[in-house]
Amino acid sequence: MTPKYTALVDSSVLSGYKEGHIECQDLLYKAIDREIDIVISPLTIAKIWSDPGFDRKSEIGYLGLLEFISVSKIDTDIATKTGHYLRQYSASTEIDLEVANIISICDISGYPIVTNNKVLYEGISDDTITCEQALQKLN
Repeated sequence: MTPKYTALVDSSVLSGYKEGHIECQDLLYKAIDREIDIVISPLTIAKIWSDPGFDRKSEIGYLGLLEFISVSKIDTDIATKTGHYLRQYSASTEIDLEVANIISICDISGYPIVTNNKVLYEGISDDTITCEQALQKLN
């Protein structure tokens, strides 16, 4: 089965999955069933792994999930664009390295950003949707 849709998810979606957020779980189950192609930034993985509550059970769960998710490469274009976004927006927003990297990847790839925290991207990216909106695109 060819996925109907490709989107990049941030750490809020993976955290939502773990916390039992139904739309996050449904979206990632669609990735497991190959109905959607989910892409993540390597910095999203780093952010999840750096969480103080991260334990062996979390590691096992996320490693299993990562089998069904594509990890974006960080090349020179993405790295320089990430730095540009950090420089441009760090004074006026709470942009962090993960968010700047995700926006850069999406700028270059054209993928929409799926998040549970759209506030992170306000004023920076217009192509940001929720898990619920991504699921609607599949129907």
